[in-house]
Amino acid sequence: MKLPIRHLSVRVPWHDSLWDGTVCNNPRDNASCMFLPRIKEKNVEFEEKCKGKHFSELSYKDLPPCVAEKATFMSKEEITRVVNHPYKESVDLYAHYKDTPLKIPPYSFSVVPFLWMMKDPKKHESEKAKELELYYEPSLEPKLDFFSIWVQNDHNQKVLLDAFASSLEVEKSLVFIYAKHTPLSDLADRVLIGVGRVTGIGEIKKYNSAIKNPSHESYIWERPVYHSIREKGYDGFILPYHEILERSKTDETIDLASLIAIAPNREQFSYGSEHVTHDTAIDALLELRQSLEKIGHVLDKNYEAYLKWIDDRISELWSMRGAFPGIGAVLSAMKINQGNLVAFELEKKIFEMDGDQLKTDPWDVLDQIFTGNDRILPSNVTKNIGSTFKRIWEQIPDARKKYLNLMSRMELNNEQAIMFYDDRSMKKNRLDCSENDLIQNPYLFYEKSRYTPHAIEFTTVDKAFLPSKKIEDVFPIEKPSHIEDSIDPRRVRALLVDILEGNADIGNTLLPESKIITLLDEKNIEPKCSVTRDIMSIIASSFEDEIVVIESDEDNYYKLKRLTDVRDTIHKFVSRRIKGKCIDIEKDWEAIIKQKIKGDRTTTVLLEKENKALNEKSAALRELARSRFSVLVGPAGTGKTKLLDILCDLPEVKNKGILKLAPTGKARVKLGSDAQTVAQFLYKHDRYDVETGRYYLNPDACQYGECKTVIIDEASMLTEEQLSAIIDTIVGVERFILVGDTRQLPPIGSGRPFVDIVEHLKPKHFDSGKPRVAKGFAELEVIFRQNELEGHADGDERIDVRLASWFSSSSIRKEDEDIFDILADKQKHWKHLKLRSWYQVGELHQILLEELKEELHLESQDDHIGFDLSLGAIKDGNFTYFNIGAAEKIENWQILSPQRGYGYGTKEINRFIQKTFKQGVIDKALNLERKKRLTAKPMGIDNIVYGDKVINVRNKRWDKPWNRLYPESKSNVSLRYIANGEIGVHTGPFTKKWKGEFPAQITFSSQPGYSYIFKSRDFENENESQLELAYSITVHKSQGSGFKTVILILPNPCPLLSRELLYTAFTRQENKVIILFQGDLKDYKKYTSDRFSETAKRITDLFEMPDLKEIDNVIYDTNHVQISAKGEFMISKSEVIIADHLFYNKVNYAYEQILRDENGREIKPDFTIEDPDTGRVFYWEHLGLLTKENYRNKWKLKESWYRDNGIVPLDEAKDEDDKILITTKDKPDGGIDSKEIKDIIVNYILA
Repeated sequence: MKLPIRHLSVRVPWHDSLWDGTVCNNPRDNASCMFLPRIKEKNVEFEEKCKGKHFSELSYKDLPPCVAEKATFMSKEEITRVVNHPYKESVDLYAHYKDTPLKIPPYSFSVVPFLWMMKDPKKHESEKAKELELYYEPSLEPKLDFFSIWVQNDHNQKVLLDAFASSLEVEKSLVFIYAKHTPLSDLADRVLIGVGRVTGIGEIKKYNSAIKNPSHESYIWERPVYHSIREKGYDGFILPYHEILERSKTDETIDLASLIAIAPNREQFSYGSEHVTHDTAIDALLELRQSLEKIGHVLDKNYEAYLKWIDDRISELWSMRGAFPGIGAVLSAMKINQGNLVAFELEKKIFEMDGDQLKTDPWDVLDQIFTGNDRILPSNVTKNIGSTFKRIWEQIPDARKKYLNLMSRMELNNEQAIMFYDDRSMKKNRLDCSENDLIQNPYLFYEKSRYTPHAIEFTTVDKAFLPSKKIEDVFPIEKPSHIEDSIDPRRVRALLVDILEGNADIGNTLLPESKIITLLDEKNIEPKCSVTRDIMSIIASSFEDEIVVIESDEDNYYKLKRLTDVRDTIHKFVSRRIKGKCIDIEKDWEAIIKQKIKGDRTTTVLLEKENKALNEKSAALRELARSRFSVLVGPAGTGKTKLLDILCDLPEVKNKGILKLAPTGKARVKLGSDAQTVAQFLYKHDRYDVETGRYYLNPDACQYGECKTVIIDEASMLTEEQLSAIIDTIVGVERFILVGDTRQLPPIGSGRPFVDIVEHLKPKHFDSGKPRVAKGFAELEVIFRQNELEGHADGDERIDVRLASWFSSSSIRKEDEDIFDILADKQKHWKHLKLRSWYQVGELHQILLEELKEELHLESQDDHIGFDLSLGAIKDGNFTYFNIGAAEKIENWQILSPQRGYGYGTKEINRFIQKTFKQGVIDKALNLERKKRLTAKPMGIDNIVYGDKVINVRNKRWDKPWNRLYPESKSNVSLRYIANGEIGVHTGPFTKKWKGEFPAQITFSSQPGYSYIFKSRDFENENESQLELAYSITVHKSQGSGFKTVILILPNPCPLLSRELLYTAFTRQENKVIILFQGDLKDYKKYTSDRFSETAKRITDLFEMPDLKEIDNVIYDTNHVQISAKGEFMISKSEVIIADHLFYNKVNYAYEQILRDENGREIKPDFTIEDPDTGRVFYWEHLGLLTKENYRNKWKLKESWYRDNGIVPLDEAKDEDDKILITTKDKPDGGIDSKEIKDIIVNYILA
């Protein structure tokens, strides 16, 4: 069967030498390739020995696994690999298959359409075959001892593989190359690599057999497809990613993630190889064009020839696409049997009549068919349109037919067409619109569907209703659906919604008009949508259903209406409760704290510290108990969890019920066995969509009022949507408490509500020496870590705690001795912190083994028994076994890295650790000796085997009939829910007695006493695996968790590093953190600055409008950071006021300029002002933290240094003194005396 022309997507692994048929130049550092299934067995050590060699120089047995994943598509030479059937060693039916040579021609891909080769494992039916009415015979499929989702019969395989290839036309079809992971970004998006034409299509071949005329044969699924891309040619291209990567090594300002091209349709860029429709091909070319232009700008190179090639292809694609690409989906929605097949045949018929010309309207042809002409399409297709339907068609009103015609202009899938088929379908899918609404504004197809599992993209609608001129001329769109021009208000609104939704995903809940105009102009669409402020003001009235315009003196702001509702929900809830009457409860709070926390301190210093902790905890407990809304803020080790336990034990609280929530599974466990994750709770109350991961307000859904106290831990991880959905759910609550640490990473998603609420409630000034407690606000400052709790410390703050504090706030630089100077002393050693530097990845791996050996008390660097014991295994002779109880120790130690890719990222570190300590288990799991199997085969891309430490990476309900647990007796008491971030261990089964396929039992530390049973099918789809290896996890994944010992890998440079990420990383350990840093530790000092604050870059308006300032093309909210008029990041608002007074009085100054004495000791005055006219130098110090003892002590030393070096205080200075010290102080209320500042500048500096 010949299918209509389509294009091709081909997945390749990342390769550091341009896929030229050679082994990578740096195999150890290329972890990006390991995100593909076949490369999980990569032998890094061997590849390091062969790096740079052409694959043709290697024995077929030594070929790296990337060869099977199309890593050679730019090779000039032919390569031969040897393949055999994956069932040969395990199924007798395939035992006669022989090793079969498979040639990979130059400049070609070995294409495998995995999705097309899937079948129902029980009925053996193929959905693709049914959809296309292919001659596929389920009865021919062999009966195996296990269920297989893959087509096995050679006839059926050929039918499907040939049908897939029939859509590819030489010179017309394009081939798009993509990778699942690249070094340019740590996101799990499909990244476009390049594009060319299909220049040839080869044949498939069968596996060789050891016997003649075997009863069962199979095809090798790989078909060679040739392409037009050449190193110096112009018929296609590969994006210059490698060149920009090399440039970025010497230019840290390059934002690599902003330069990549993202595949526009996940479904069509999945399963190894897949068809790409004309619509998606256009979008992909636009992505490639934009990436090429951006990279060209950075590299200062002209890619005009490639850009012209793209424009020519887009023009061809519009002709191929036609005006009605969604006609098959619409016919299917109309319940015409095999609607897409009818559309395929219709497309072929029109091509026979018109060729490449756009002439015939397919709806006119359909109308003839519906009214009785049975000769237009083949009889086997026409039969799908019965006589009953023909009678129905005659009764359908013309207006309804026009609506169906309108829908078919979009490239829809069946689910999307069904969703919008009629008013009844729209109501069923909770779409607040009608056919008439959609006719009036076709962009509602995008706007109304964007929250559904089958969302229609903006670009899909845009191409349909603002098509190329050639389509518009032949098939014009009638009013009112006709889009007048590129700035039609309906188009601008939908595009603005798309932009605002995208920004909400990265944290911004509103955007200024100036930024909106820029983003509209930069949007990768045709025609461009370029607007001005005048245009925006004229069309703004049409935005009201979806967007709220917030007028401001300097710049108007635009905000999604749904996020306005979210903001109002939170704002009203917090404000009303803070103003409300306190809960009538009074106790001897200090006595309660003393009773629950019995001290055992032996030093005066610790007694003093403990008394301070007692005072702040007592005050905090009182506030939490009495306030209707409150926040409890503090870093790890301040006792927040213990304080909550004490609160929850109060009869007045306990007896009225307590709802405990947390964003992650691990944080849920810290709250107790009765706690829930936010997703669990909201799912039960219809405010969380499992399919889309969306949290939403739903006033019509049921509410929860069983508990009078609500506590949410790790609140810094909450998005505005999550918090508002919780508020929308609860009713009749007495007290609502948010608990967390504002210094940690902001949430993944909209806003930073915890930070905004804390800033709103936190007083500007606290009385010295008193607890930091106010109305609805309580902050714990005193940190007690493990050694102090055991009662044998000297009172000094732990060095790891001091290091973390340097990334908590800029003001620490004023209070504490430079931590980086302290850490630079190589003679010092600390119990809770260890530092080791590395330069190359190979060196890092060796250091990592050394540290594991020491920390885990291993006998050697390959002591797999000792390694297993560290993960909770039980030793029996020379073997180790993992029982359900092993999960209790699985989080004793943890390796963290900021990234997934590269040789220092989690992917490669996990592979390295597993290969070092688990290779024997992997060999047994592979059953290479074909003995009686004892445990499950390696599962997933990460080769997960018995005893492996794993992490769950997506929220997953375990409530389907096939979702089982072990032991089954725990089914009724288990959560039957696994939260994103829960860490566990593969605990079996391990036995000779198992019948059938071995599953993997995963026991999570957060859910002790039972295991979740995973089957191999849970790992056999194209989506990211549910489970990944977890010897190393990212810092983001670790948020909300704690480990006894942490080994932290810090690469340099690393674009993902921020102040909050490093603070989060430095606060995950209970006992010790080992930091393995690349290069010089002082290079990381820059991240203590507000410049590197992720929180400050978010634009929100929960309690106040943002005050934005752009520095080096990055926007900051100065409500959260201090930036001077000159664009300098400063520590305090008072410093900004001084700097701005100096600036506006035209006084040149330097901020924190290093000043050295003759002994080499350095200090940094706040401001240095040199007057070339008088020769005088003023050093200005603003003393803003004199209420803190550390700060006062540090100032006394600094003041003595000034005097010792001849720098005279201003009030003591004489005319002949040329080095003068100016000091100013904050007022008692924390403010600054602006008049005093002006007087000093005018009367002394400018005098």
